[in-house]
Amino acid sequence: MSEPKSQLQGGAPAYGAPHSHEQQAPEEPARLGPLQRLGGTLFSPGETFEDVNRKPTFIVPIIIAMVVAVASTTFFEWRVKPDWDQIMRTQVKKRVEKSGQSLTPDQIETQVNVGKTIAKFIPLIAIVATPIVYVILAGIYALGMMFIQAKTTFKKILSVVAWTSAATGIVGAIVRVAVLMVRDPSELRTLDPSQFDSIAPTNVGAFLASDAAAALRALATSIDVFTLWSLILMSIGFAAIAGSKKITTSKAGTIVFGFWAIWVVVKVAWAALFG
Repeated sequence: MSEPKSQLQGGAPAYGAPHSHEQQAPEEPARLGPLQRLGGTLFSPGETFEDVNRKPTFIVPIIIAMVVAVASTTFFEWRVKPDWDQIMRTQVKKRVEKSGQSLTPDQIETQVNVGKTIAKFIPLIAIVATPIVYVILAGIYALGMMFIQAKTTFKKILSVVAWTSAATGIVGAIVRVAVLMVRDPSELRTLDPSQFDSIAPTNVGAFLASDAAAALRALATSIDVFTLWSLILMSIGFAAIAGSKKITTSKAGTIVFGFWAIWVVVKVAWAALFG
């Protein structure tokens, strides 16, 4: 007769948890409120993620991230008033030149109009995409945590991803707003959408020439202060929820930075082929 599968708090299966007949203790209450967790993620991540381990939550940080995304895109539209018609025409022209295709004026106009329509829905896209991206990231990291035999749950992993992304996202938004306030909006009005990451000088891509190779730009924009900060915080968080003292921050970091490195390679390769 086979042994029953081990249960985590709340009945969720653990990654790498051993079989056991013993019932685990009920989930402890959180000691930090949402605002304390938000600030603590940035300034005292060890304590904050220990609290996440006691009581994982992700709805509040996801809502915060969605609000920040909508506010950021709305502010950009108000401050810069981007010339989407010119931006889309430039994009279409680049694609045509790269592919060697020949488009009629009507075909060009159709593609431009499609791009302008999509641009109108950027805030809505940000709302829908935010939770989807977080869940996908949490799923990828869950595989990594399973690989190093962590005894945790998907809910805890998603909680670390959500709180980290929301906290660093707020700081990043503040920096971008400050930069937009001091820069001349006319400089950004016809900016290539692929170069929006370089609005604020927080990544190497901000220091490249506008005509830099797409692959080089993809690599440079990946080396970003907020990206690296998020990766470090998630490493601390995953170590805190791993359920094993053997899984240190550095060991969790190999998973976090490893997946990031793979993503950068894919991003650069894609830019080299299609950028």
